[in-house]
Amino acid sequence: MKRYRGVLIFLAVALLALAGTVFYYDRTLGYVCLGAAVFVTLVMLLLLVRVARRQQALMDTVFADNGSAASELVRKVDIPALILDMNGRIVWRNDALAAVFEGKNVLEVLPAFKPAQPTVQQILLAGTNFQVMTMPIRRPNTKKKLLFQYWLDRTEAAHYQRLYTEQMPYVMLVYMDNYEELTGDRQFHGTAVLAEVERLVAELCRRTGGIYRRYENGRFLCVLEASEVNKIEKEKFHLLESARRLETGTGATVSLSVSVGIAPRIAQSEEGARTAMELALGRGGDQAVVREGAEYRFYGGKNQQDARQSRVKMRLFAKALHQLIEGGGDVFIMGHKNPDMDCLGAALGVATCVQHTRMRAYLVLSEPNEATADALREMERIGLADKLLITGPQALELVKPNSVVVVVDTQRPMMTDCPALLDRVEKLVLIDHHRRSADYIENPTLHYLESRASSASEMVTEVIQYYDESVRPDSFVCSALLAGIELDTKQFVFNVGSRTFEAAGYLRRNGADLTLVKTMFQNDFDSFVQVAKTVETASIGADGIAIAACEAGLASPQLIAARAADELLKVKGVKAAFTLADMGDYINISGRSYGLVNVQMILEQLGGGGHLTMAGAQIRNRTLAEAEEMLRSCVRPQELPEARHRAHEEEPAELPGEAPQE
Repeated sequence: MKRYRGVLIFLAVALLALAGTVFYYDRTLGYVCLGAAVFVTLVMLLLLVRVARRQQALMDTVFADNGSAASELVRKVDIPALILDMNGRIVWRNDALAAVFEGKNVLEVLPAFKPAQPTVQQILLAGTNFQVMTMPIRRPNTKKKLLFQYWLDRTEAAHYQRLYTEQMPYVMLVYMDNYEELTGDRQFHGTAVLAEVERLVAELCRRTGGIYRRYENGRFLCVLEASEVNKIEKEKFHLLESARRLETGTGATVSLSVSVGIAPRIAQSEEGARTAMELALGRGGDQAVVREGAEYRFYGGKNQQDARQSRVKMRLFAKALHQLIEGGGDVFIMGHKNPDMDCLGAALGVATCVQHTRMRAYLVLSEPNEATADALREMERIGLADKLLITGPQALELVKPNSVVVVVDTQRPMMTDCPALLDRVEKLVLIDHHRRSADYIENPTLHYLESRASSASEMVTEVIQYYDESVRPDSFVCSALLAGIELDTKQFVFNVGSRTFEAAGYLRRNGADLTLVKTMFQNDFDSFVQVAKTVETASIGADGIAIAACEAGLASPQLIAARAADELLKVKGVKAAFTLADMGDYINISGRSYGLVNVQMILEQLGGGGHLTMAGAQIRNRTLAEAEEMLRSCVRPQELPEARHRAHEEEPAELPGEAPQE
């Protein structure tokens, strides 16, 4: 019929063209030809309709004569089939379906099935994997809608697909991340330790049926099947703990970093493993990172790290920063939202370097807060605020393509004061001491990321010393930097190394005012009272866990909660302190400890994070009482993760659960 319709269309067009040609030479004869063309077209159309009706009648006769045979064929076919209505009720089924399902409604085995939107679904029934295909039945003489459904047995295909998935080869990298530090000690049993580490890796590969190759001292490349990687993940990468038990002769333990790339191709798996290893090392090492697509899973990272940084790396960065600023335009310095004194002090230190190079420096600060209020008032008093401070919208108006953006005390785009500013420039610099997060700023021009430094202010203080010999920060900048170091080390208690005291000594020699530093941490009377009231509500369990809640209606509940947690740690017998604050949209939890309890692992159960001694979390769609009950369920005595003591505290981390203003 399609061929005949095509011929009719061609004939009609040809006759009309002929009539038009004749009409051009003789109008009367043209009208005659046009009428003849229309008549012939109508006759042909009527003939086609008549032929179509005859064919339809013939087909109806054929199906009518063979209806019982067709019905019997569908009933006896080995593929389960059924007819159902729009409510899922089975109207008819064949023998194959009756053998596997005797229910009256298909929703019993397909609860998510929507008859109005039939789609392909997978179900497991009686040990068989079925792929359910659904299509509507067209019935012109009734409004009642029915669906025809057949179930394809995909058990064998699913079996081979599962085998393919389980036997997929994945690349795993194992690095002995503190090898250089250990080799600096003459007492280090280098050969024996390396042999023991290789033995642990070999034993892991033997047990899992994988292979490995050592391609550098303390570095191994392993290839394992996917199912074995899943088992290793369930064991929480026990290899990390086994390596810590090795005797090194130095008093320090062996620290391993492990990364796994999960991808459909082995080359992609290797690339993912390398990216994950960079992230593991950036987070301080002594942990395992599994990368699957754009997602990361983290294991380990419980131990505190020695605060050892490379002076060579810092010197090279300082010189490169000097050259970059000299060759660029205006410099925009910004930290994280809700900045604290560490963030502000580091930003002021970078601004000092920029001004020494005789370039224009801007400090982007959109939302001042109570944590930096005293420092900002001092900046206004000495006239520094008018020269430096601008808001995010102002920065977007002033920035140019050749400008330089320096980000301090954070490496996460959405945590910065003005994320849109990052996309406006080609020259981007990162200075941060936090563990690298999965959503860090990618491809910066320069970066100085040292997770073992005590604070961003300590890092910037060292940069100033090597930026140029003639740089001399003024007294206020030195005071702000010292305040930043004191904040993140809790008055030189946590994560303090020799480099921390050297930086503090440099700042003191250059005029850091200790009285001004102390005033930057003073609370106003109302805040002092609110902290005291919060501490008064605390309940301290026999396990040494203190939990308190801020009262409603506070001006700065998050800051009060953080300070109250710090105060609770001063109570004798308290190992860890948690304070809750109602922020309106969510409940904020601040966790603190002296290292006997890992508050990070506790709050990670609630979707938060941080590090061993300082962590936070945000709980949405819960009341304060419900959030407190959830917290208590996570700190049951039998589940408390204990931390190991080392000479130095673990680095402060970017807290996904609370603003880093603390």
